[in-house]
Amino acid sequence: MNVTEIIFHDTCRATLVVEMLETDAFTTAGRPHIPRILFKLLPQMATQHCFNDDGLSFRREAQDTEIPHLFEHLIIEIQDQVRRGIGVPLSGETCWNWTVDPRGLFYVTVDYDNEIVALGAIRLAENVINALDSHDLSRIEALNLNREISRLREIAKISRRFCSASRLAGQIPIPMGGS
Repeated sequence: MNVTEIIFHDTCRATLVVEMLETDAFTTAGRPHIPRILFKLLPQMATQHCFNDDGLSFRREAQDTEIPHLFEHLIIEIQDQVRRGIGVPLSGETCWNWTVDPRGLFYVTVDYDNEIVALGAIRLAENVINALDSHDLSRIEALNLNREISRLREIAKISRRFCSASRLAGQIPIPMGGS
């Protein structure tokens, strides 16, 4: 998986362009170890809400979903860990249109309340997914999510790039325009 573009919008949402390099193997059904290990690393992630066509819990949905969808939830979970449940809940969405775009190209959109923390969460989540997908035990063992999340907390403390809670919740109209 490769994040090729990150666009931060004025609406406290970021859109990521994600390429799955193996276009025939982009779901967790073919890689069941990814959500299994991920839920061991971050057990609270399995309890996230997920709005999907079948009304499944996220734990169940994660057994057969697109890896970029799992990635979306991981970005949100990392940010939630940094935020420690404070503030407006974050959400996200994963979509694709292979009649227009090449097969394996996904668009992941996630909320954030701190742009710098969001960027760190995106990069950390990308590293985690790729390490788990690699089957390289040393790479998986080298993941120290607690240390990385603590670093992001420190960054959040010194960063002044926050969105207001009212903007994140959509309570104040945001002028449309490029960012």
